[in-house]
Amino acid sequence: MSRRIPQVLTALLGLLLAGPFALGWLFSPETSSAREGISLSGPAAFSHMRGDTGGVFFAVGALALVGLFRRQPGYLEAVAAIMVGVLAGRLLGIGLDGYAPQIGVAMAVELVAAAATFYTARQLRAEGAR
Repeated sequence: MSRRIPQVLTALLGLLLAGPFALGWLFSPETSSAREGISLSGPAAFSHMRGDTGGVFFAVGALALVGLFRRQPGYLEAVAAIMVGVLAGRLLGIGLDGYAPQIGVAMAVELVAAAATFYTARQLRAEGAR
């Protein structure tokens, strides 16, 4: 049963990231950004939030689900690498710009997503080696 926990967590994160997280940024970027303390003005700002944030959430969630259900660890490793890259960017931002509580929440989600997808990928690779 404990072997299934990372897979279940990967599935839940995939559904949440590709679902409500992505859809909020894609269809209501002003509301989503306001929760994070970000104000938007102009088409470029809305485009960046929809594309860079909503698009990435959707793609990462979809990759996690595809990797899990096709049992292809490469997709999951890609998600883990993206999440680690996002975390590195956030750490740089904290050093340069300071910290806000929303950043910590986002980092926790990204860290859990990276760990769950990486561990699930390792499990799938181990099963394939048998």
